[in-house]
Amino acid sequence: MKKQNLVFIHGFRGSSLGLEELSKCFDKKKFNIYLPDLPPAGENSLPEYSARHYARFVANYIKSKKIKDPILIGHSMGSIIVAATAERYPELLGDKIVFLSPISVHPGLFFKALTPLSALLPNKLVGYITTKYLIIPKDKGLLRRTLLTTYHCGADQKNKRDTYKSAKFSCEYAISDFAFDKTPIFISGAKDRLIPKKKTIDVAHTFNDADTVWIENAGHLLNYEQPKKTASAIKSFLKK
Repeated sequence: MKKQNLVFIHGFRGSSLGLEELSKCFDKKKFNIYLPDLPPAGENSLPEYSARHYARFVANYIKSKKIKDPILIGHSMGSIIVAATAERYPELLGDKIVFLSPISVHPGLFFKALTPLSALLPNKLVGYITTKYLIIPKDKGLLRRTLLTTYHCGADQKNKRDTYKSAKFSCEYAISDFAFDKTPIFISGAKDRLIPKKKTIDVAHTFNDADTVWIENAGHLLNYEQPKKTASAIKSFLKK
């Protein structure tokens, strides 16, 4: 049986660490797993933090790794990058793409103001505030583990200026800005506080009535909150 190639694209202030637990839910006998660090994580940077340059970064990663027909799986800001890549480089991708905690529409004014500011504040303070706000399950162990990973991801972004530019990017684009000829699925936490449920449903309808899946007892951080349920939803989609 031919393996499917899955490329996980993390979100703002994230790194590949944030999607490791989710990726481990996929059998390596059936899937090839790729976890790139997107700028500004690690030593990576972009000449300009725009949809064009992020899409080019992903395209170059796919080509450098010689990945054939990958399924892109983007979480939060990563969903924007996946949409941009699907629009600009359709020939490099498989027929399906996956949006996790999708930024279906532009966030409200509160988040537009807060997100760039968060790039300038101390890493642990930002990680604690955002995680406490976005996480849903009342599980202290889960909170501690999520905070620890969030701190590591944030610490991996050493260039504050690039983090600020990435923050602005995350507020300037949304999936609804792009046009692509791929079959998407929108997988969200049932209690996601960042993007209203109705907005995601409306945007999904514009992409040939794409499927929407709502993960119970999860918010925007479903990759930490409910990795097994999230992985199950992805696998069901890929089997269709």
